Amino acid sequence: MNPEEGDLRPQLLDRFGLLVNVVGERDSTKRVEIIKRRLEFEKNPENFLKKYEEEENRLQKRIEESKKCLSRVQCKDEMYEMAAKISIALEVDGHRADISLIKTAMTMAAYENREEVVKEDIVRAAILVFPHRMRRTAFEESVLDEEGIVEIINRM
Repeated sequence: MNPEEGDLRPQLLDRFGLLVNVVGERDSTKRVEIIKRRLEFEKNPENFLKKYEEEENRLQKRIEESKKCLSRVQCKDEMYEMAAKISIALEVDGHRADISLIKTAMTMAAYENREEVVKEDIVRAAILVFPHRMRRTAFEESVLDEEGIVEIINRM
């Protein structure tokens, strides 16, 4: 989505399960590494891919193991209750956010090879699930940021 083209209507935004806000790196050391890696890739893509193949394979294996674990992940009623209360506190319409929140929290637990959702999973998931669902006024960039969401959850 290109912000220069304007916002999507809220009823369309709600259909996106998660929002990942991508911004340019602010740490100069990391920016230098990004530049070097990009130039290295452009110079010889085949060698570049070989260089990072082992790391990519480890990540792929972890994701595959997480998929297997996901069917065993349990979510206690208190986590469902927390999800519902967060949506109510944030005045989110509909139930897609609640469902996305629980599914994302379960996925996070599986990725960490755990079979039970914990509060930290709910908090981390909420940061991805709610920002684009918050009500905004015409000229407002965002009603609530990550810290605001965490603050609301911690008050529960």
